[in-house]
Amino acid sequence: MSKISQRRALLLAAIVPALLVTGCSAGNNTQAMKGAASPGTPTDMDSMSPEETDTSPDATDTASPTDTAGGGGQAQTTVQGFFSALKSGNVDQVVSSFSDDAVAAVDGQATAEGSQAIRTLFQKQLQGNGMKQATHTIDESRTAGDADAIVRSTSKQGSDNYRELFVLTKDGEDWKISQFMNNKAS
Repeated sequence: MSKISQRRALLLAAIVPALLVTGCSAGNNTQAMKGAASPGTPTDMDSMSPEETDTSPDATDTASPTDTAGGGGQAQTTVQGFFSALKSGNVDQVVSSFSDDAVAAVDGQATAEGSQAIRTLFQKQLQGNGMKQATHTIDESRTAGDADAIVRSTSKQGSDNYRELFVLTKDGEDWKISQFMNNKAS
């Protein structure tokens, strides 16, 4: 396992349960995370502690939280670009939002690993492009060290509500989505 993969795994093990609990308890959503055990404390994550940023629960498309340290805000811009590409139906732009070895887990679909699988997944998703009228709200943006960020969002597509979780990694000067997951909110 490469050092980057180990780092991502540790980051996800430490942050995802906390974000899921936060997401489940935010707003009017009454769903609760039941029976989830907290992950063990990793010993080599001292440099990867998440830095809390603005987590306004009433954020909208035009007023989203930003990271005062800059990294989370830049990662948030990447996520907003991803949503814009979805709305416009631009598969090339959607795929370019992801790193080459990214993983995307979309509700009701097989997990896509790598650029080609992600392209195929979103080509299917964008057929007929029901995404044009979708609304997306960035709920939270956090940095985790110098090269990783977490962005949590909610979307409304027709009568369906979704929640999304993005893990982003710095690729040179750009932020790329390395892990993406969405599911229908109950």
